[in-house]
Amino acid sequence: MRCPATRGERGQTLTEFAIVLPIFLLIVFGAIDLGRVIWAADSLANAAREGARFASVHGDAEIVTTATKADIRDETMHYLVAAGTNVTVNVCYSAVAFASSTVGCSGDTDEAGAGNTRGNLVTVAITADVPLLTGSLLGLPGFTVRGASTALINN
Repeated sequence: MRCPATRGERGQTLTEFAIVLPIFLLIVFGAIDLGRVIWAADSLANAAREGARFASVHGDAEIVTTATKADIRDETMHYLVAAGTNVTVNVCYSAVAFASSTVGCSGDTDEAGAGNTRGNLVTVAITADVPLLTGSLLGLPGFTVRGASTALINN
């Protein structure tokens, strides 16, 4: 048989609960926020990959309709799920540099002489801000998440 709790023991349990609950909730919501940031990063990487694939297939060819940078941005935006806010999509073209294995363009600025012709590279880069629920309670900023993909224009 259990002894009835004295008045002081009940107060101790309530005090321990009041101390542990905020820490527990911070850990739970922090884990949810971390999951949201990882989901956003994966979503941006997938959208960039699909945008680069679309640009690769719809290059300057007679078989399919040639895609403009605006078309590529629109197609990329269709694949964004849980991306966050302030989403920016940049598309640029560059020539293949076998010796250095680097992309010669950045942002929306194409490499000199490069365009959406067969044999060139197209790079789709996406940036988005992911606000945090836990961070807003603690006064912390959100995360800036990026995704990029480069593909060879085949058509």
